Amino acid sequence: MVYRLYLVVLAFIVTFCFWPVAALAIGENPDHRVLIVAGDENFPPYEFVDSIDGSQVYRGFNVDLLKAVALSTGYEIQFRPLPWAEAMRALDRGEVHAVGGMKYNSERDKRYDFSEAYMTNSLAIFVRKDMQAIASIDDLTGYKVAVQKDAVSYYRLKDLPVHLWLTSSQEETLALLVNGEVDAAVGNHLTGKYILQRTNKHENIKIVGGAIDPEGYCVAVQEGDPLLVVFNRGLADIKQNGTYDKIYAKWFGEPVDYPVQYYKRNFSIALGGVVVLVVVAAVFIQINLYLQREVKKRTLEIQKINEELQRKDKMEALGKLVACIAHEIRTPLTSIKTFVELLPAKYDNPLFREKISQFVPQEVERLNTIVNDLLSYANPRKIERETTPLKRLIDNVMVFFADAIARQGIDLQIDINEEVLVQVDRQQMKQVMINIFLNAIQAVEGTEHAKLTVSGGIMDGLPYLAIFDNGAGIAEENRKFLFEPFFSTKDRGTGLGLFVSYQLAKQNRVDIRIDSQAGSGTRVTLLFNSEENEDA
Repeated sequence: MVYRLYLVVLAFIVTFCFWPVAALAIGENPDHRVLIVAGDENFPPYEFVDSIDGSQVYRGFNVDLLKAVALSTGYEIQFRPLPWAEAMRALDRGEVHAVGGMKYNSERDKRYDFSEAYMTNSLAIFVRKDMQAIASIDDLTGYKVAVQKDAVSYYRLKDLPVHLWLTSSQEETLALLVNGEVDAAVGNHLTGKYILQRTNKHENIKIVGGAIDPEGYCVAVQEGDPLLVVFNRGLADIKQNGTYDKIYAKWFGEPVDYPVQYYKRNFSIALGGVVVLVVVAAVFIQINLYLQREVKKRTLEIQKINEELQRKDKMEALGKLVACIAHEIRTPLTSIKTFVELLPAKYDNPLFREKISQFVPQEVERLNTIVNDLLSYANPRKIERETTPLKRLIDNVMVFFADAIARQGIDLQIDINEEVLVQVDRQQMKQVMINIFLNAIQAVEGTEHAKLTVSGGIMDGLPYLAIFDNGAGIAEENRKFLFEPFFSTKDRGTGLGLFVSYQLAKQNRVDIRIDSQAGSGTRVTLLFNSEENEDA
């Protein structure tokens, strides 16, 4: 009797002590069931201890998610925030039912069972913004790298030739990086970004290497624990009813996925929108094709009109040019013809022979000059630019006018910066300058106290050359014709000198500017305005 009573009491004690755990383990539905879940005390935004109004509050995405799972399955939940390594050991020792958020990997799968993944997590490499040598996991070899103890990042790097610095939290790993104590930190991608933004250090740190080892993020229980069914059922329920989306949006801004009802509800709207877009696109394409055909048609019409105008302009210009050439050639030919016709009758006249020997060569030279200038304009040779000092270019030209300047008693003043360089075709620019100096010397002929001033240097960042004479100047009504062919105010001028000079200067990207007033002299400025001359 006493023995039976002992057995009954013993059975009562055993049942009283172990019934809640047994009922919990097999998934029964008692009135009061509690899930004890461990989590990282400093792993924002997933789970972390925060201070709100002076109180310590455990909060985060995992916390809200597991509260919703517990509510959906009829359980109560108690959280135990611990350092991450302690949280895993608590699960190993059976002190807690689960760890609320753990990234899956094959090594952990040997120790724990994992729920269905409720999101995808990945590692990231964090370095300072001035670090250029690290761009991937392989680049970490030989560097000091901070990782959280027993975290996935630790297992990912522990067998690599890397100097690991172990910390109790990812926040500590990033603090070591910011302070320059390590070269890199490896940890959860979203957590790292959250910590850097919260501590206002994101401007000093960058993420390299992209998403590393993306894997499912799950609830972990001891291997073989039937509670896994409870967690999977709760996760499926909150995803189905939209609670998961709200929690995700609260912590991450937008859900990674929507429930099936969302797609069903919006599919018809999306399909209708696609149909409308296709119709609009088809109409737009037809309108565009029509416009293209019209534009092409109008373009051809305009092209034909332009070609006709260009042909007309060319013919008019050619007619004008031929008329000018004929006029310029006819004048010296008439003089020569007159002398030749008088030659038989007046050959014995010494005065006649003197005049014919003087004027005929002059007219022939005039014809030769016209032909040479026309050839220079019609068949310009290939430009060969080279760097040359501006002073040397002037010295080479002035050699031709030394006798004329001395003979006329011209006061010549030259002031050119010897360091100024220009990029030009020397032969072509020599021809331009000869024409300009020839005009200047002829302009001061007969002028009392004739003066010629030559200066050169830099103006507005570009080389320039200025030639000033105190001659008669140019009348206002003639200035607009200076660069036209066959225009000349000289009795025996061809009118091609400045015209050809202008063309050659333009080919060398040199501007010719003429400032002149009747009775006040003339200033001719050459501005070497090409990019090459800027560099020179």
